[in-house]
Amino acid sequence: MHNLKTIEGKVRRILEKDEEARNDDMTLYLAVCNSCLKGAGAMPFAEVMAQHKYLGLPSFESISRTRRRLQEKHPELHGSLRMQKLRARGEKAYRRYAKSD
Repeated sequence: MHNLKTIEGKVRRILEKDEEARNDDMTLYLAVCNSCLKGAGAMPFAEVMAQHKYLGLPSFESISRTRRRLQEKHPELHGSLRMQKLRARGEKAYRRYAKSD
């Protein structure tokens, strides 16, 4: 399993280079997986999901949390304005959901 500093470095490098990865966590996850394991993107989805630990791939949640942390600390790594607004709305909706019974 990758340690969080290694994941952070990979995520940061990808966010710096790839605007689409800043806007879409699935694009980011694919790029990180490909940087960890050559050809990961060509593997069957079910195999990647079922074998991610064995393959040495980080979890999707680790990538997503790392992206949020980096974008919070480094505004230049934010996605497009449209995506920032969508994420803010999604966060508000989730907070309402989490508080409801």
